[in-house]
Amino acid sequence: MADFRIRNAPSKEVTRYLSGKGIKPSFHWRDVSPREHAFAFTIAKMTKLDLLIDTHASLNKALTDGTPFKAWAKEIAPHLAKEGWWGKKEMIDPKTGETIIAQLGSPRRLKTIYWANTRSARAAGLWERAQRTKKALPYFAYRLGPSERHRPHHASKAGVILPVDDPFWDAWFPPNGWMCKCWIEQITRYRANKLGGESERPEIEMVEETNPRTGETVSIPKGVSFGWHGNPGKNRAQTLVDNLNLKLENAGAITPALPKAIIKEFWQSRAPEAYSQMSERVHLPVAYVPKWQGKLDGKTPLVVVSSDTVSVKVGKHMAVEASAFVNVQDVLEFGEAYQRKGRRDTTVFHRVDGVWWAVALQRSKDGYFYIATFFRTSSGYVQRFRDNHVLIDF
Repeated sequence: MADFRIRNAPSKEVTRYLSGKGIKPSFHWRDVSPREHAFAFTIAKMTKLDLLIDTHASLNKALTDGTPFKAWAKEIAPHLAKEGWWGKKEMIDPKTGETIIAQLGSPRRLKTIYWANTRSARAAGLWERAQRTKKALPYFAYRLGPSERHRPHHASKAGVILPVDDPFWDAWFPPNGWMCKCWIEQITRYRANKLGGESERPEIEMVEETNPRTGETVSIPKGVSFGWHGNPGKNRAQTLVDNLNLKLENAGAITPALPKAIIKEFWQSRAPEAYSQMSERVHLPVAYVPKWQGKLDGKTPLVVVSSDTVSVKVGKHMAVEASAFVNVQDVLEFGEAYQRKGRRDTTVFHRVDGVWWAVALQRSKDGYFYIATFFRTSSGYVQRFRDNHVLIDF
């Protein structure tokens, strides 16, 4: 068996992609969408959380240290066997209820796990780094790997040179299938011209494929394997937020105190301000309030705020500092909540350290809570609001 090796020291973008993933147990690889794979570490049929955490940590170390596949497999295989995740075993498929003979750990599966995680991390890292360096290196060139036989659709893309932000790379950014060895070279304008200049964008033929596990039908580029039809580095801000929300979901299953602590730490960091300055719009978790889920029939106790809203508040208006959003949790959890008659929009008031705060809470049509606005106010404003609105009784 060829020894897959992580060539050269990986960049911080590469290691951050894998280390930043949350943990998501799954039974079948098709149970997790490509978008989820971008922020969640999962291994089919590895349903034991502790073992998944151990394997994630092991791969992180291998990626950081440049450990080749054989050395990593030699180290991880005995641990998996000791934990009972090796060979074939009977398992109940939670989706169908059927008992199947499941293939757990094996040399071949370890090879796939190592390859998929290190290659996707490399791809995501390249994409993120390219966004920083595209002024000096404005082009991507599609390259074939050292395979003896190349997939025809992949071979037809060899030598394509297009700008880093060309939509072609949304569809065709390697790896484009299981064990695909194609790769991307980021090059200067001078080198692009020496190689013949910018290519005519290849036509991207789309085909529909239905996921038998979920029933969902998606359009994917012809020649790209299902599960690899996505660019893992795209929409990095949303990927990071999705990862944070997954951590909150897992923490909330243990005790509501944990997600509250995670959210508090998040808003006391510099991350929210950084998100507010990005062009990509994301929804940031700002509170975890189970009582609102029950009262307003929400899908989740999580309350979010748009990075656009944060940007307005901490930007030129300077109405509040980003760290002030840490107070939203106390306002929603302990404050007075009011509604207009016949309206679902809710305004909540609470005094924190002698300062009155107001939160305008809304519920989307699909049952998710978000903050429309958040501001300091006065006792006089609160009293006038009380006189014209109905107090919600919990």
